[in-house]
Amino acid sequence: MTLPIPWRTACEQALRRFSDADAIRFWGIGHEVEGSYQPIFNYRFEHTYAAVLLTRWLAPEVGADPEVVECAAWLHDVAKRLQAPHTRDSHAQEASALVPELLAGTDFPPEKIPAVRHAIEHHVGLSLVAPLEPLETACLWDCDKLSKIGAASLIHFGCISGAFQPITTAEILRRGESWLGLARKITASFTTEPAKEEGRRRLTFLEAHYAQLRREWSDPPERTPA
Repeated sequence: MTLPIPWRTACEQALRRFSDADAIRFWGIGHEVEGSYQPIFNYRFEHTYAAVLLTRWLAPEVGADPEVVECAAWLHDVAKRLQAPHTRDSHAQEASALVPELLAGTDFPPEKIPAVRHAIEHHVGLSLVAPLEPLETACLWDCDKLSKIGAASLIHFGCISGAFQPITTAEILRRGESWLGLARKITASFTTEPAKEEGRRRLTFLEAHYAQLRREWSDPPERTPA
């Protein structure tokens, strides 16, 4: 008798295959690591894993189905390509369409697949006009957006920045301060109370980070009063 594949393993492997290949295409170069060719930085995987970690906290916190939310988090960007504008709006539908195939032969409950697909199909964008339903879809939205603000997001931002244009500290500061406006809008769009609270905490951290960088990179450097 063949045992079903653990669904988390299947989801992570599917995302890794897609995102590694896309990151190598994007960067045009990689590194040989223990016999495998790995991208310089796999933004898609790092962002997704940050969202997955958040689902393991938020779903139980608000009473959402943790399997649905985590599975949706693993697969929500499994069809989104870096620097490919034509996939920006369509990637959610493309990822949703892949879900039955990617979960086939796993131990994921088949009756929960429609909820996973619904959450994936409604995660796009950076702001909301009205709260999302059901709760699992709202949770994916919150976790996806929370992963874009905070300490880990600064690492992701810094690692990927140089691929788009020449980067200097001054340019990172300029872009970061510009991003703060959007980060405030994202924070205002969170749907669950725990996400709203965590969003405000992360936004405060980001504002303090860029304020400190502005002080250090001014000419002459600003000094905080004793």
